[in-house]
Amino acid sequence: MSNVAYEARQISTTHLPSLPIVDWSKIGESAPKVLDSIYKGCKHSLPLADVVVITWTSAEWSALDHVFVNSDKPRKSDDESWRDDWLFYSKDAVKCEFSKLWGYYKLVEVKGQRVLLFKSEAHLAHPPYIDGLVKMVQCIINDVKPRQMFSIGTAGGSSLIERLGDTIVTNSGHVILKKEENAHARCNNITVTSSWFPSLKLQQKIADNLLMPLSDVLTNEELDRLLEDLHDEKPASLGLKLVDLVNEPLKHKNIEKPRILPCKGIPLLTTDFYFIARGNDSGEYCTLEMDDTVVGYVAKENGVEFTFVRNISDPIVVSKTLLGHDISNDIRECWSSIIYKTCGFYTSFNGALTTWGCIAGNR
Repeated sequence: MSNVAYEARQISTTHLPSLPIVDWSKIGESAPKVLDSIYKGCKHSLPLADVVVITWTSAEWSALDHVFVNSDKPRKSDDESWRDDWLFYSKDAVKCEFSKLWGYYKLVEVKGQRVLLFKSEAHLAHPPYIDGLVKMVQCIINDVKPRQMFSIGTAGGSSLIERLGDTIVTNSGHVILKKEENAHARCNNITVTSSWFPSLKLQQKIADNLLMPLSDVLTNEELDRLLEDLHDEKPASLGLKLVDLVNEPLKHKNIEKPRILPCKGIPLLTTDFYFIARGNDSGEYCTLEMDDTVVGYVAKENGVEFTFVRNISDPIVVSKTLLGHDISNDIRECWSSIIYKTCGFYTSFNGALTTWGCIAGNR
């Protein structure tokens, strides 16, 4: 399951491709328009908007900016120069020594709709935990007064059906919290579902013309490098070969054409703890992540429609070798992390394009 803990693990990606320029003409559309907004400082209100899009990790943020703000030039994974144009927001933020709460924002227009893009620095599994995340979402809603909210980003596979680079679109989420800091949460062990589901009329054109094949990233040569990384980090994995680790969601033939998978009414699973599905323990969920259902819970309390758009950045990991020997959880977690750090930037590009399609499709 994708989570912000992966941010601390560094893998060299300088040899990997850039995100491509988005050729909007391929689908008969034009790029989002960046809107000017009067900035009075981080303690002042956010601008009004029709739609809010919240994303979470650095890779997700970069991909979001690339699609909605700077789609006219390629983007390397280590490029951070674009961040200077985003505005910091911390109105009524609680104090936290680990993050600059609440986050950063940018205002754009998509098909006549004002869209506030927001990079969150608050997370369910990190200080200030559930209270911080709930308050941040409430502050955003109070200021922006949106009719719709999207929470988007990387995610873990819940079954072998979800392949690397696919994107899940759902209007439902279930939450399970185990951390002591979240024990008092009113939303624990509940499912929230929005009455609204976005139009997907543009998604096939997006999938056919704009999504990035993950086969361009996870080449045979790259897989060889990643196996070496696994062996270096986990010496106990030295006996493992690629044939033991590359399952259906990672096979070249299955990641050449990323898919957009509508999962209306099928909940994703939100947790404050990390785990990797084995294929028989989370099949009732469409994907696994660590924030969305809380966003949906607060949105629903405020009468705001919501949708979750999650790209599959770390699919389900095998638990046995080709010969049937068990693979330890720490090796599985390391392999999952390696795939995420290598591919999450690119899968997030697919997720951001899908999100654009959800918004544009309603016009």
